[in-house]
Amino acid sequence: MSLEGRLEDLGLTDIFQIIGLSKRSGILTVIYKAGTGRLVFHEGNVVYATSDRKSRFGYSLLQRGIVTYEELEEALKIQKTAKTRKPLGTILVEMGIVGQDVVEKLLREHILDIVKDLLTWDTGSFHFDLGATLQEDIVLPLGLSAEYLLLEGARLQDEEERSKNREQVPQTEQARTVSQAKQVKKETTPKPENVMSVAPSTSNQKGRKDLTLLTAMIEELSGPSSSSEIILMILRFASEMMNRAIVFLVRENEVAGLGQFGLILKNGSADQLIRNVRIPLDEPSCFKEVVTHEQTFHGTLDKNTWNEYLVQQLGGKWPVEVLIVPLISDGKVIAILYGDNAPHQQKIENTEGLEAFIRVAGFAFGKAILERKLQATRSKT
Repeated sequence: MSLEGRLEDLGLTDIFQIIGLSKRSGILTVIYKAGTGRLVFHEGNVVYATSDRKSRFGYSLLQRGIVTYEELEEALKIQKTAKTRKPLGTILVEMGIVGQDVVEKLLREHILDIVKDLLTWDTGSFHFDLGATLQEDIVLPLGLSAEYLLLEGARLQDEEERSKNREQVPQTEQARTVSQAKQVKKETTPKPENVMSVAPSTSNQKGRKDLTLLTAMIEELSGPSSSSEIILMILRFASEMMNRAIVFLVRENEVAGLGQFGLILKNGSADQLIRNVRIPLDEPSCFKEVVTHEQTFHGTLDKNTWNEYLVQQLGGKWPVEVLIVPLISDGKVIAILYGDNAPHQQKIENTEGLEAFIRVAGFAFGKAILERKLQATRSKT
């Protein structure tokens, strides 16, 4: 598979999905006016990343005080002189400087930081070298899935954007607001009934992340979106509401796992496991009820064969409650969002915004499919 071109024509989100879904191994090089980034993929997962705009992994450890300058220099010297090239992280572990779990945790953060920055690059060129590897840099055996990196990268970008917007509020405006509030408090004394009429509204809006996100997410959805982008947006929204979420495609006689967020397994790839999950629709399960009635289910799972199978596939911890929302397009359920707060066993609250977004996403999904069919028709003529 040869993949190269301009970011103006094919964005990094699409490139990630192509490499991830095809489970390819190789090096993706992205050239931007401000620098160059490289991502090392192994069977569709990112196992290492570098960027001219970010410190290399070894020096990021130095900057964070994880290693000393002398320790880093010694590790780099061993890496250069060894007959067999080893990952820098492996050498640091063998030297007894840091633990393997610490190296892997920091490398995940390092990769995510670079990917988050790369996702802001909307101009430049890219090239994917199939089969090429950088063995000396690979320390994550399983790597990070493209879906996870896209979701986390987008979530962190949203958080930064919201933080910047808050910081950009003029201080003079803040001061004027405070002054006006003090003046009102000084000159007036509200009656008890007036206080009671205001309090519930303030309380109801406090902490409603789902409603806060809804407007922004619908605005993003209003632009041209492919079906895969819509699924990613649903998972991204769900990741703000719950610890983990999974999208299942609805087929004629079964539901099949498509993508996930937040699923942590002791062994193996969570993405691969989810893609292998199949649950029939002709036997009792939480999915059968949702597909049959085309309604959201928010509550406790019944104890039956296929619900128990689902929980076992997700790690074996029975959730306190679950949220299952149908994605409806053209009058039929085409996909299902499953979410819970396992393993922390917290209840799921305030999902109205998420459910409303999924309803809108159903219309967008149908539009995306229609546009794809129209493009296919035009290409034949």
